[in-house]
Amino acid sequence: MALEEIRKTKIEKVEAAINAGLDPYPAVCNRTHKISEALADFERLSQDKKIITLAGRVMAMREHGGSVFFDIDDGSETDAANRLSSDGQIQVHVKEDVIGKEKFGLFKTLVDIGDFLEIRGFLFKTKKEERTLETEDFRLLSKALLPLPEKWHGLQDVEERYRKRYLDMLFNKEIKHKFMLRFKIIGLLRDFFKDNGFLEVETPILQPLAGGASARPFKTHMNDLNVDLYLRIAPELYLKRLLVGGMEKVFEIAKNFRNEGMDREHNPEFNMLEAYAAYKDYRWMMELTEKMMEFLTREIFGKTEVEYGGAKIDFKKPYKRLQFNDIIKKYAGLDYDTADGGDFKKRAGELGLKIEKTATKENIADEIYKKLARPQIINPVFVVDHPLELSPLAKKLPENAGHVARFQLLAAGFELTNAFSELNDPQDQLERFRLQEQKRKKGDEEAQRLDKDFVEALEYGMPPAAGIGIGIDRLVALLTDSHSLREILLFPIMKQKE
Repeated sequence: MALEEIRKTKIEKVEAAINAGLDPYPAVCNRTHKISEALADFERLSQDKKIITLAGRVMAMREHGGSVFFDIDDGSETDAANRLSSDGQIQVHVKEDVIGKEKFGLFKTLVDIGDFLEIRGFLFKTKKEERTLETEDFRLLSKALLPLPEKWHGLQDVEERYRKRYLDMLFNKEIKHKFMLRFKIIGLLRDFFKDNGFLEVETPILQPLAGGASARPFKTHMNDLNVDLYLRIAPELYLKRLLVGGMEKVFEIAKNFRNEGMDREHNPEFNMLEAYAAYKDYRWMMELTEKMMEFLTREIFGKTEVEYGGAKIDFKKPYKRLQFNDIIKKYAGLDYDTADGGDFKKRAGELGLKIEKTATKENIADEIYKKLARPQIINPVFVVDHPLELSPLAKKLPENAGHVARFQLLAAGFELTNAFSELNDPQDQLERFRLQEQKRKKGDEEAQRLDKDFVEALEYGMPPAAGIGIGIDRLVALLTDSHSLREILLFPIMKQKE
């Protein structure tokens, strides 16, 4: 039967329910127990023949003459974050002799797989020892107008899974588990920073100037003030204003937007945690990062070792440290401090990297690092002391002014964090912003903008500080053994079907 014909038949059943005096979409549900709760307390409830009311979606149906067995699922789990098997499904028995001929007839006429039902009855075990709810009464809670797909598990069109994530979670318990784990990870991150003395704050998503990172922004317009605004690419510059204002430790779980491509590690809309601590430096933040990763892995897995792509990765501290320039020497055969832009362009061609005409020495070095080195780094590594030109918001190293006090935590090929000792010299910051504007004029659309308001805030004095950005989506992908960010975003951005 064609889909439209099935939908038409189901609409007719909605009308039949209304004609029978039933509401196919009632506003109130009288559930007394989640299915997981009923199963956990099954022995007592069944022995007492206690009348309970369960609710859920009909997932399967089997007729046996004057009775019907069907399964309902309410999605409940005993331990939602740490188990794949759901306790939210139970077998239900509806029998004509028990509920009466008229009610049984309505059940067979109106109810289909996919509908939500409320069932009142008592628990018992069948001859096959299957835990079951005997129906004394039922009620439609929501009549589904489209049939559930029959072959979702074998679906080859991965994009269709992302477009219809609600069906993906319904049929793929592992996917649902990943999202339950995702939100546990976010909760643990929040707890960790609060327990370490950080205050959770909020900063603007709509900003007059997109700053705090090197990225192309999304642009919009506010009619009331007749001004252009940008969707936030990072909360950094606003969080550091709070340090100026006297807050010592702050963090934000921020939704950011960058007008860039999509791949294993990137989605234009993504989630980050940024945290800033006054009177600290990047070495202190490295230690806090190690402590954070040990905390997360132990809380989730009971150990510091995780599996990703078949590899075992241990987050037990301390982590190895690699100089950015040493990585460039290894993968490009060039010394960043002595080679020039021409050397890097030539080497990029030899390595088969596609480089924009406007790419500078630092851009090419960063591309070599991202495309050739980073995918090879599986175990936790701190990449430290990046070139000054790549880090317009970080403090220079006292012993090497051409590099900055910065680190990135890499694992499983992912860049999980980006952190540095924060630049708090307003004159140095102004000069760095001006150099970024020069790069922009030469065609670098991702160069940072000169934020005069932020520089003015620095002129009032900002204490020395350490800051970190944590890619929540990448961290979740690693901890759930997911091959890309799309697997752990509920609704990733997709090209619309025509």
